[in-house]
Amino acid sequence: MKRQYLFLIFLVIGTLFSTAKAQEYFVYSVTGNAKLVRGKSSSTIAIRQKLNNESIVSLSAGDKIVLIDQRAKKQYTLSAKGTFSVEKLIANSNNSVKSLSDMYLSYLMKQINGKGVLTSKTAVDDTFASIERETPDSVFSDVPAATLDTIPQ
Repeated sequence: MKRQYLFLIFLVIGTLFSTAKAQEYFVYSVTGNAKLVRGKSSSTIAIRQKLNNESIVSLSAGDKIVLIDQRAKKQYTLSAKGTFSVEKLIANSNNSVKSLSDMYLSYLMKQINGKGVLTSKTAVDDTFASIERETPDSVFSDVPAATLDTIPQ
């Protein structure tokens, strides 16, 4: 009888440790309309959302999500078209994987945890960037005043 109780206790403890160690990913960036599928329903993936290996993700052409794995210090950019588990998407060779330094991982996690600005993009191609200025003169706002005298008017 004692053996059965000991076995049951070890089984419960082992189960708790395995669920506590489940792989967790943070959504850092979303481009397009990537969906998280749960049974027959789906919802749009949002930045700062947590996903795990069993999460089912649906990506259309042009959709892309960037996941941060804090434990492995990796960044995964997933863009394979179709509906797959996160684990299968990460294993797909079409996706990009980057190793992160401790400092850069710390920077990303501060942004994910609300101490920085993250955005979702709906554009298919994020090749171009734009900068908005309050006034035309603000382009030179961080240029020393002496330098402004040498700029042709």
